Amino acid sequence: MRKSIAILSLLYGVSLASLAQSARQEKTISLPAGVSTQGGSMSRAGNLLAAICTDHIVRVWSVRSGELTKSLDTNAEPQTAVQLSRDGGLLAVAYERGPVSIFDVDSGKLQSELPGSLPMYVLAFSPDSRRFATAGDFDSQVWDLPTQKKLATISPPFGGSWALSFSPDSRSVATADGDAFVRVYDANTGNLQSAVQGFLLEPMAVAFSSDGKTLLAGGVDKTISIVEAASGKISRVIPKHPGLIWALDVSTDGKLAAAVYRSADRFFDVNHIALWDLDKGGLLVDFEKPGFTIIGGAFVSEHYVFATESGNQLTLWSIR
Repeated sequence: MRKSIAILSLLYGVSLASLAQSARQEKTISLPAGVSTQGGSMSRAGNLLAAICTDHIVRVWSVRSGELTKSLDTNAEPQTAVQLSRDGGLLAVAYERGPVSIFDVDSGKLQSELPGSLPMYVLAFSPDSRRFATAGDFDSQVWDLPTQKKLATISPPFGGSWALSFSPDSRSVATADGDAFVRVYDANTGNLQSAVQGFLLEPMAVAFSSDGKTLLAGGVDKTISIVEAASGKISRVIPKHPGLIWALDVSTDGKLAAAVYRSADRFFDVNHIALWDLDKGGLLVDFEKPGFTIIGGAFVSEHYVFATESGNQLTLWSIR
C-alpha cells in the first residue's frame, strides 16, 4: 500500500468547480497518445513542470509557454518519485530499485546518482540546492549534493516519513512521521532540534514558513497546526477541513496556505484544494471537481500556480 500511496504523494488531486472563477486557465499541453502521468513536481520558482510518464520517460515543460523543454529516457526503469529544485535547475528521479538520479535540467545530463537499495517515495531539495533529502518506508537520508556525501540517516520510531521540508536557510529539515510526530533536524548532522506532538493521528504534510520561524503541519486529523519550529510548540490550529491533508504550501509573504486533500472514505481519491488565510484562519478559495488531478503546484509571489491532468491533456492554472 505504501508504494501506491507514495506515487500519489506527487499526484495531489485538485478540483476546480467551486469558486472556479478564481482559477484562470493559462495553457494546455497534449500528452503523447496512450501516455499519462504517474507523478509530478513544479519548481518553487514556478518556471518548470516535470512529470513521470507511463512510458518511463520523465518530461519537463515550461510553465510560461507550455512547451516541452526536455525528455529524459530512464531506460524503462519504474520510477517512484520526481522532484525539481527551487529554481528548476536540478531534477531528481527516484527508482523502485533504490537509487536516486540527479539531472541537470538544461543539459539533460546525469549529474550524480545517490546509492540506495530501498525505494524512496518523498524527495526534497534544500532552497540553496546543496542539500537533498529522501524518505521511504523506513529511514530518511540527507545528502550533500556537491560531494555526494551522506550527511545523516534519520530513523523515526515507526512507519517512516510521509513528507519532508527544508527551512529557508537550508540548515534544518522537517519530517512528518508515521508515529504521529513532526520532527525538525539539523540538516548537516541529523541531530534532533525539536519534536512536535499533540496530533490525534499521523501528519502527512509539513511546510516551513518563508521566515523559517514556523511550520505548518496537517494530516489524518483534518486540521492544520501552526508550530513554532524552534520549540515544537503548537501555537494555533485551523480546524474543520474537508478531508485528510495530503500536501501544504505557504505563500512567500507567509499570509496564505494551500492545502491539498484526499478523501477519508476513498483513500486514493485526491481531488480537492483550498487556500487559507493564515492570519484569520479563514477559507479564501475552494476548488473541487472529479476528474482533474494536479501533478504539481507552487506559490509564485502571492499567487498559486498548478497543473492538472485530465484524459490525455495537462492544463496549467493560476489563482490570483
